[in-house]
Amino acid sequence: MPAFIGRRKRGAILSYFKLFLSFVAIVMAANIALSVAMYKSAERHSVRLVQTSTAEALGQISYSTNFMFEAAKMTLIQLYANPSVLKLMNQADLSELEMASLLNQVGSVHLNLPFLNSIYIYNRRAGHMYFDGKAYAADDFPDRDIVRRLREGGIANLRPIARAIPAPEGYASSSPSLEQTDAVYSFVFYDSSSSPIANAIVLNVSQQWLQHTIESMDPRVSGNTLVVDSAGQIVVGNAEYGYLSGARADERIAPILAAEAPAGHFIRTTEGRKELVTYVSSPLPDWKYIRFTPYAAIAGTFKQLVVWTWVIFGIVTVLSVLAALYISRFVYGLFNRKIRELETRHDREKNSDFSKKQQFLRLLASRELEEEVLRQRLARYQIAFRLELGFMTVVFKIDRYAAYCRQYTQADRELLAYGIMNVSSELAAPYAVHEAVDLGNGYLALLLNLDVQDSEAVAIRLERLAADIQDKVASYLGQSLSAALGEGVEELTDIPSSIARCFEALEYTLYEGPRALLHVSRIEAIKKKEYDLPEEAVKALIAALFEGDGEAMRRQCGVLVESTRGHAAASVQTMVLRLAMALKEGLQPYRALADEMNYGPFLELAGRIAELETLEELSERLHMLMARLLDVARRSQQAMQKYERYSEILQEVRAYVEADYANPNLSPDLIAQRFELSAKYLRTLYLKASGESLGESITRYRLERAKALLEGDGLTVQEAAERSGFVNVNYFYTLFKKYNGITPNEFRNRSVMKSR
Repeated sequence: MPAFIGRRKRGAILSYFKLFLSFVAIVMAANIALSVAMYKSAERHSVRLVQTSTAEALGQISYSTNFMFEAAKMTLIQLYANPSVLKLMNQADLSELEMASLLNQVGSVHLNLPFLNSIYIYNRRAGHMYFDGKAYAADDFPDRDIVRRLREGGIANLRPIARAIPAPEGYASSSPSLEQTDAVYSFVFYDSSSSPIANAIVLNVSQQWLQHTIESMDPRVSGNTLVVDSAGQIVVGNAEYGYLSGARADERIAPILAAEAPAGHFIRTTEGRKELVTYVSSPLPDWKYIRFTPYAAIAGTFKQLVVWTWVIFGIVTVLSVLAALYISRFVYGLFNRKIRELETRHDREKNSDFSKKQQFLRLLASRELEEEVLRQRLARYQIAFRLELGFMTVVFKIDRYAAYCRQYTQADRELLAYGIMNVSSELAAPYAVHEAVDLGNGYLALLLNLDVQDSEAVAIRLERLAADIQDKVASYLGQSLSAALGEGVEELTDIPSSIARCFEALEYTLYEGPRALLHVSRIEAIKKKEYDLPEEAVKALIAALFEGDGEAMRRQCGVLVESTRGHAAASVQTMVLRLAMALKEGLQPYRALADEMNYGPFLELAGRIAELETLEELSERLHMLMARLLDVARRSQQAMQKYERYSEILQEVRAYVEADYANPNLSPDLIAQRFELSAKYLRTLYLKASGESLGESITRYRLERAKALLEGDGLTVQEAAERSGFVNVNYFYTLFKKYNGITPNEFRNRSVMKSR
């Protein structure tokens, strides 16, 4: 390098060198920080992967346990509903013939429960324990443990009890062997709170069910898995922990029993062995599912991650330094040129009182000013408008303004706005005398002073100008603009109203998307069209929701959104709100969904439509709201299926009421007898499905029929009451006024007045 270098050139080289070093330092710091973070997190990541997969496997085992217990409960309830079982449980004076017949009937019941070990039926009054078609004296029954528990009481109803019982195959012998035992979970069902228990059904499920479930998950680690109840007793053991052994004091298991969290993991060292202990709780049986994972199984993955971390660090460092060399040279040259240009322009405009001129132009665009004030300000700021000509306005809006504000600081936004106005002014110069003004909040306006007599030709030229401005701003400044072309105005004082209409037109960018080019005249015609919500699309959307078809829901959301195209911008809000009301009404038969449906999210979406840029974004937001309802529908599927099973019965009940309402004896008890159902069960079913009691439904239908009879001619109030099923006319008067707010005579008089 020559010894003599100009000061500016030395400063430029130094700036470039500093920029290069800054890039290298940033890249190196980022790489080191990333590598250290990856190194530090490698072990945690490996542990997390193993722990997550282990927790999922334990969760599946917990789910299988819950399923087993629910199946056992349903089997007990099925047995309890059997009349033969009820007689064996409660009657103490059965003859041997009756007893044999009942046991034979119980033995013929088909129970679809895998791994079923045995079933006992206990009757304390009779002193019997029934098993396998035989009656045993309770004192002589081989399973002494269950007899003791039943006599002592305190057994939780329908809760599993881990036990070891004598093998049922030996019960039939005169001296059954008590050494051969089966590991079971016993479920006891009884319907009284007395202690000792008066009668009960005992269901023994083999422990092999849960053992097979654990082995099927992953046979390689099944030996490291065990299940412990809340008392610290092993209910599923392994080679190290025997079945029914106590583990509350065990140093590996005690922390898990004392933990308050339902699931978790920790690392501990036992006898020189480091291991990952993962546990998951199941609230239904209050059991904890535990797996011990040797740390050696995790270390292999960890070492591999460390090696890859160093390899990636080396490659990224070399590439980053090379990239920094190129980028620093490019960025320096680009910024140096742009900064010089902008500094020069900024200084020139600043010297010409640019900011005050902008304030005046914003005032001119927002409100009417007196003519004398206008002339003075135009002369002061050297604005060469010819007032005998007309004016046209073009308003630009920066697309995705919220993201734009997050990306740039206030100073950067002011500089970009200046750049946009400069591009607009350069392109508009050949067209007319003009001024560009920053209106704030992402809006900029171009005021053109020209002859507006031939408005159509002017509109074509301005459309070409606006499109050129959009292209150049996107190319030079990387910003997307939407534009609204105003109509020609005769006076300068009409500019505020023209600007306001342009603002209103820009609300319709939602239909066109970013870089829209809108005409105020066309928007005025669109605003006059009335919007009707497409009911068929709403019905199809609700049908797709019930069918669980997410893609069909997405399509129908798109249809609803597209239906607003060509209508006023307010129709979008109207569509969202009316859709919410239609959904609420359409979901009423399904109370679980109707309760989840609320207007809040739809109101929020309707209030934030101005933040959206395209109809596709609105369609996606709408689909997200519907997806939430779909999740609720899937969770409520069982309840909905139950409702559908009962709907046919309810329809028959309604049809029966409509056919026999004139019968004074019609009542819920009579209807229950007709359909061979319990009256209590029918009342409960009807109330859950319809939200109204069956008695109220009968009364309401009779009153509707009475109203129809009163609207006709020739019947007295008493005759109308009797034909509607009411025997007591005074009671009819009372009910009629309660439900309708007026007496039958007043209702008839009003009907006569309306008919005239």
